[in-house]
Amino acid sequence: MSWKARLKYAIDQVIMESENFEDFLKKCADFGILVEYNPDHKIDLKFMLAEQKERNPRAKMTRAKTLGWFYETEQIKNRIAQYQGVMTYVPKTKVRSEQQSENKFVQDAIDRGNMKVASIAKNIIAEYGIEPEQIRQIAVSEYAHSRHLLSELNSINTEIEDLKIKLKVLKKYRKLKVYGEELKTLDGRQTKKYRKEHSAELSEYGEIRKQVLEFYPSGHIPKVENLEKRISNLENDLSAKNVEFRQSDKKACELANAQQTIEEYLRQEQSQDHQKKKRNDLE
Repeated sequence: MSWKARLKYAIDQVIMESENFEDFLKKCADFGILVEYNPDHKIDLKFMLAEQKERNPRAKMTRAKTLGWFYETEQIKNRIAQYQGVMTYVPKTKVRSEQQSENKFVQDAIDRGNMKVASIAKNIIAEYGIEPEQIRQIAVSEYAHSRHLLSELNSINTEIEDLKIKLKVLKKYRKLKVYGEELKTLDGRQTKKYRKEHSAELSEYGEIRKQVLEFYPSGHIPKVENLEKRISNLENDLSAKNVEFRQSDKKACELANAQQTIEEYLRQEQSQDHQKKKRNDLE
């Protein structure tokens, strides 16, 4: 995983645990994140993993904007509100008929001659059944959902890896256990002879048994077959949840990109209107 990906994931975890933006800034350090925030600057928010700074003292902070729209100040505030339950809106797909009148936002953009904004808005309506005025809110909600899914994916993956390690040990334990069981049935010279003939196997059995008891101190050792079944079920869950995550992440990113583009075109439009008004005033 790249430094950028690790930084974004760490920030996601802080957002989930924060009560508000001020709390977020304070908690970044607890998650190994260096943060610089200056609301008076145009570039107001920067991040870096403390580990990255330790490895490379000359490394520079990463602008929030570089990480993506969801990591800018206002969106972080919105995402925190989402997790705190302030934003409870759950988007539902709307069925639109051909006879339905044009969305006001779209019609206004067409009337102003801003066909780019109108086109983007119409595409979002067609694809997701979302009105342009709702894009920002639903994008934040969808991204929060995708981050929750990502955390679940990481948890499932960690459990699978842990179970695979245990499975490998249990398989070896089952293979070597016969030597320990056989030794228990012998006595006297037979025991001494058996220990000599199978010293390597018995030594290995002793070590692997010790490891098994560390995994299962209660002594309730699961069957290899049950462990294999559990891993298989988890892998199926992982696959299904990964599909859901990719769909959610794609939707969130597309909505964010649409919102960013619309905002940029509206800013340009406002700037042009301002310049035109200024020229008219001079005349």
